[in-house]
Amino acid sequence: SITSGVGKGLVVDTGMSTRIGRIAQLINGDAGARKTTCFCFPDTSANQTPLQQNLNKLGARIGVLAIIICIGIFIIGWLTDRKDPSNPDSPAWLYMILVSVTLAVAAIPEGIPLCVTISLSIGCSDMVQQEVLVRKIAAVETLGSASVICSDKTGTLTEGKMTMVGMYAAGNTYEVTGKGFDPEVGGVMRQDGTDGRGDMGVKSNLLTAILCCNTTLSKEKDEAGVMKWTPKGNSSEAPIVVAARKVGLSENIAGDYPRVLEVPFSSSRKMMLTVSKVGGTHLCDGGMPLPAGTNYLAVCKGAPNYIIDLCCEQL
Repeated sequence: SITSGVGKGLVVDTGMSTRIGRIAQLINGDAGARKTTCFCFPDTSANQTPLQQNLNKLGARIGVLAIIICIGIFIIGWLTDRKDPSNPDSPAWLYMILVSVTLAVAAIPEGIPLCVTISLSIGCSDMVQQEVLVRKIAAVETLGSASVICSDKTGTLTEGKMTMVGMYAAGNTYEVTGKGFDPEVGGVMRQDGTDGRGDMGVKSNLLTAILCCNTTLSKEKDEAGVMKWTPKGNSSEAPIVVAARKVGLSENIAGDYPRVLEVPFSSSRKMMLTVSKVGGTHLCDGGMPLPAGTNYLAVCKGAPNYIIDLCCEQL
């Protein structure tokens, strides 16, 4: 069995054809077939609130009871030969059909939806006073029935765009400006407000970080047809790639340092290690000098408490 490493995956199925899709089908029942009621109408009970389900059950019970009573009245009136007083010549069965249909229509509780809507509207008004905005009126009853609320912060409380706002290099602290994944906006500033993109520590730090990343950054069209910078890969590596592009490191610079070894990140080690080939007297233009005879550079990134415990000196 494979426990770690790097490989390529081949997609053979998507959507409901995958194992996860199969699980969803089993949860839906009938092997995922479309549920119907009365042999023709789609079953929408899965998306109904508890109040809607209870109202449906109440309506069904009232309907069945009304039909049984109307059938009983029809049979009794027919057997006792009840005729229309205004038209004694008409058959009894025809008169009793009219009476039964009239009773069935009168038994329909058409006032229930109105009463429920008014009650939920009052609930919405009370929620607004508590500074809670409800977009769907049916959600008021569901929220009142909930005992546990699970919320995912990504995309709701946050934008889902991790951004680098600061860095520490060569004994100095820098502020990384800009927002989102656009490398053309913002830069790296020193504490005194001057441009620090050309500092040796900044370039060396971000270049070594790039050598330990597998994420790429490119411009792509979104659904609206607008060109936007989009990262592909690990979301935690995207801020590193964006910051490296802000200081002038090209998108293909990692290709100038061939990777000869990679130890991927794991939950037990809490770190990732890469070994790349290097040459020359400096790491890059404006970067830190390399000791004579240096052919390989090992870069490790991960949880600070794990990394710092393994360090013996600081550059």
